[in-house]
Amino acid sequence: MAKVPPRGSTLLAVGLAAGLTIGAVPAHPAKTRPTVTVSIGYENAPDPEAVAIEQHFFQKYMHARVVLRYFSDGPLALTDLASGRLDFMTTLGNPPTASAIADGVPLRVVWAMERYTTAEGLVVSKSSHITNLQQLKGKTVALVKGSTSPFELDTALKLHHIPLSSVTQLNMSPPEMVAAWKTHRLVAAYTWVPFVSAMAQSSGRMLMYDQNVYRQAPIFNLAVVNSKWAAAHPGLVEGFVAAEQAGVRFFHQHPQQAYADMGKLNHITAAQAKAQAKGLSFTSLPQQLTLRRLGNLRTKSRSLVAKSLTAAVRWLYQTHQISHLPKNMSSYVAPRFAEAVLHGKG
Repeated sequence: MAKVPPRGSTLLAVGLAAGLTIGAVPAHPAKTRPTVTVSIGYENAPDPEAVAIEQHFFQKYMHARVVLRYFSDGPLALTDLASGRLDFMTTLGNPPTASAIADGVPLRVVWAMERYTTAEGLVVSKSSHITNLQQLKGKTVALVKGSTSPFELDTALKLHHIPLSSVTQLNMSPPEMVAAWKTHRLVAAYTWVPFVSAMAQSSGRMLMYDQNVYRQAPIFNLAVVNSKWAAAHPGLVEGFVAAEQAGVRFFHQHPQQAYADMGKLNHITAAQAKAQAKGLSFTSLPQQLTLRRLGNLRTKSRSLVAKSLTAAVRWLYQTHQISHLPKNMSSYVAPRFAEAVLHGKG
């Protein structure tokens, strides 16, 4: 999902990170030469990954020269992932990930970064007098086509037996939405923080959040790896997982510094980062292997991430955004790297 302007530099040279003990995470999870270069794509989010970047955890645990590449949206990143120009891509929603799988992009989900609760939702203008979803009939809702927003909106409309054709969906970037909102050219928009909160604070009212359709359409930010590259570099994938976990652990142990790190890399204040992070549910390494996230090698077919990908790909097919349904979406979920790190096998 597109967020705010680029966070930090595009290249972080190898350096020493702040010392941190993270339980079962091995001290040297990736045994490779520091001259190896790993490319990690990202979008902005106020999350523990921002902490991992600021604290240089990817360099520390991957033992590699890490090139960070900012993307304003997922399609270009997934093209680069497919071609091998990008090794990892993070902060991907499940609909874009499912679409990439249907298009044959060789990827595996290795980390469920966070689940959206109140960080994304539908905002309406107070002057529109819209107080429920039924009153959206005949109205126009701005959103980002190809993102999680139309998936969530369509799911909510179906739950309330509202014909999808009765609501006009207008494709706009989040910054364009905010600009149109300020000039009263929009009455409704479905997007994420900080844009949705800016509109809500400017004569708006939140009508629903992702949390309201959590059971039918859970939304995650996911981290994926090129599966061909991963097969050749399993130790580096384990190092990536260890770095993500280090960011989560640091967030819980040093929250004030963590919010400062999130703010710095997202070009917002620490207070803004803290407010935005409240709408996200972060995941620790042990939690990754539960049914509420990736599951483990035996249970991943029943995991919430696998179910979210399945729901997303079915929606994409039903709305004619993809031409065929991939089989067994759980086969693209790879908890084995998290298991190796948790149990010290890396």
